[in-house]
Amino acid sequence: MQLLSCTNHILKINKKSNIRNLQARNYSVVPLSSHLGMIQWVTNATAMFYLYKKWQQRKYAKEFKKNNMIRGPIRKNWPINIQRNAFLELRHETPKDLIAKEFWTSSSSPTVWWEKTNSYSRSLAVMSIIGYIIGLGDRHLDNILIDFDTGEVIHIDYNVCFEKGKKLCVPETVPFRLTQNLQNALGVYGIEGPFRIACENVLSVLRSNKEILMTILEAFIYDPLVDW
Repeated sequence: MQLLSCTNHILKINKKSNIRNLQARNYSVVPLSSHLGMIQWVTNATAMFYLYKKWQQRKYAKEFKKNNMIRGPIRKNWPINIQRNAFLELRHETPKDLIAKEFWTSSSSPTVWWEKTNSYSRSLAVMSIIGYIIGLGDRHLDNILIDFDTGEVIHIDYNVCFEKGKKLCVPETVPFRLTQNLQNALGVYGIEGPFRIACENVLSVLRSNKEILMTILEAFIYDPLVDW
């Protein structure tokens, strides 16, 4: 969280990023030992997984009950070709606008929706670039939260950092998560609008202040409480 606070300060003192209100939504973390700590409760935040789960329950719950369907073999034991085919089929079936619809239904007017969408675009850009810089992985649906009141994106669980994700059983090779649901919530401009502008601005500002960031990141090498 110290890195996010420092990044926010750097973005705040830069004229362009300050005008665009480019900030990372963070929270307090107090380590008490190598395996214990306290984390601030993040209010008004919804995990992306909840949106998918809610949609899936509406779509399949009655069908499962009607046909008396039971659990099949554990997924990790499936052959690779079966896993790939299942993924492609599920990707085709899953709506591409779950996040976008949530923004629309939670807005009291088109103006509020527009403000939320712009806030979301900026926030997603900031967190994407920060995640890219620190090699943040493990960005599954439970580790990305969205505040649908403000449009802000909040990342949790920073355990897989510094490209550690490339050493997992299934190596993570993408710099950050930008799947179809995240893209479709960016508004009419998509990735070529405020999102792209914010990404370029954040990356430029942080690159210009790389010495400050490196000072903070080097501390992780000697931090006895962290095992990367």
